[in-house]
Amino acid sequence: MMIHCKELTDKVVRLMTIYEDGTYGPEVHIEFTDGTTFSACLKTNVSIEAKYIHDQGGEPCILRDYSAPTIAR
Repeated sequence: MMIHCKELTDKVVRLMTIYEDGTYGPEVHIEFTDGTTFSACLKTNVSIEAKYIHDQGGEPCILRDYSAPTIAR
């Protein structure tokens, strides 16, 4: 995935700060000379996959899927 931030083109950076441990994970914070700011945060998600499967020598058959939805960290 790629995100294009066209609104930031030709802006002049006043200050850039990189937070190793931001609220939701690593974060980049950029302040521009026109008073605007931009921040990008790397969010990590945790999920659990658990399945009950029966295999009789052919394709495995999922009897039950216990997988949990994604959990935000």
